[in-house]
Amino acid sequence: RLMNQRYASSLADLHRLSGLPKPTVCRILATLEHEGYVEHEGRNGIYRLASKVHELSMGYNEESQLIDLATPILSEATKRIKWPLALGTLEGASMTVRFSTMSQSPMAVQSTTLGKRHGLLRSAMGMAYLAFCSDRERDGLLSMAAREGDLGMDRERIEAKLKAVRARGYGLRFPEKAGDSATAALPIVHRGQVIAVIALTTFGSLMNERFVEQYRAELDEIIADISRALTRAHAGANA
Repeated sequence: RLMNQRYASSLADLHRLSGLPKPTVCRILATLEHEGYVEHEGRNGIYRLASKVHELSMGYNEESQLIDLATPILSEATKRIKWPLALGTLEGASMTVRFSTMSQSPMAVQSTTLGKRHGLLRSAMGMAYLAFCSDRERDGLLSMAAREGDLGMDRERIEAKLKAVRARGYGLRFPEKAGDSATAALPIVHRGQVIAVIALTTFGSLMNERFVEQYRAELDEIIADISRALTRAHAGANA
């Protein structure tokens, strides 16, 4: 990080700025140079980053950034409202849970839902995404779901369900049997595009629109906080 803040650094610079002993700095620099991340201009005693450092960020994309920014926001919200929250993003024709506060909630119905995939038309997350994404994206996703045999209902019925989701502002999943959980999910819209969905899970016997409305202002604020965090991050990256 220190080397990334300047074009070139000397051993003395890095020793002074990092507070690490000079022998430790030497060993770190030698390792980084051997691995191709640092170049040493021996004549001047100067070290600078090599082009290979670009590879370090290849696995960190916009979705990774979203998860990093949303994680503390969702955790703090669960401390306030107690109910578990989750962040889901689109993966193919499914929604995948990228972060869950199940382990932080005293009201959780299971230990975690992290990594769980939900069908677009069989989940609150999926319906929330479909209802608020663009017409073009929705058509593509429904075509993909049809090819995978995951529609389960005709297009007219799907449109009626999506219309109901838009009218209330969130998707709902009710329990299939006694003892099951239930979920309400809202889209995160950033710069006019649905980028993810947040979901609140509760006991199936509690779920109805009145229950969701108790937490609607809190959920809307969570989404606004995430959107603001993304805006600040993008502004910082472009500064």
